[in-house]
Amino acid sequence: MNKKAHEARTILIKMMRTYQTKTVKETGYKLVTMRNEVKQTLQTGKNLNGKDITPSKKKELRKHLLHYRSELEKLIASSKVYKEEKGN
Repeated sequence: MNKKAHEARTILIKMMRTYQTKTVKETGYKLVTMRNEVKQTLQTGKNLNGKDITPSKKKELRKHLLHYRSELEKLIASSKVYKEEKGN
């Protein structure tokens, strides 16, 4: 296994441990689900318990939204690199 594939594999394993999943696909689904929950909360202005969210909480939720997007992009990129390099 070359260096690129090894680095991509390490990133994928680290992400699966972070989100407590067993597969890359499951990690992706979990990230999408969490991102959708945050989006829904921002759109409705209420948290999952039905209480209104404060402006400071909205700011924090927007940061989470950006974080989940970047994590999902990193997951996709690492998975693609790993598959390509593993095939060579």
